[in-house]
Amino acid sequence: MRRNPESGFTLLEAMVAALILLIAIILVAQLFITAMQQNRTSRQYTHATAIAQSKLEELNAIPIEKLAYGGELGGTDDGGGKGAAGFFEYVAIDLEDNGKIGVVEEREQANYARFWRIDPDPEGWLGVYRISVRVVALRDGDAGEREEVTLATVRSQF
Repeated sequence: MRRNPESGFTLLEAMVAALILLIAIILVAQLFITAMQQNRTSRQYTHATAIAQSKLEELNAIPIEKLAYGGELGGTDDGGGKGAAGFFEYVAIDLEDNGKIGVVEEREQANYARFWRIDPDPEGWLGVYRISVRVVALRDGDAGEREEVTLATVRSQF
């Protein structure tokens, strides 16, 4: 039997092409979902870093003789439990107001918990102090863990 050159595709060929197209669309959709999850995680790390950096700058602006020494960086499993009095804050980010960062009183209003600690130099250098700030996201990330950032700096009175 001769085949007509203008006959077109068979039903089987059309179904195979549709199946290949469907698989490609599913793979591309999965890439979009993964990209959105990574974007959210990256945004949380960026916010946590900005929150920690702002506290480091605030503490560095205080004259060294007026700094209160002490504090703690929170436990490894707390995810925002209250820290030492005077060395802990709940922080909220208002995404609708250009990412404005502010300190809030209640945990329910906050996105992050911020801890800091100020210690004399562990090596015993006089006039040298270590300032550490830890920020913990209060909501679990994509991997089921809370993102956190710890920044530290050394400050000298000389």
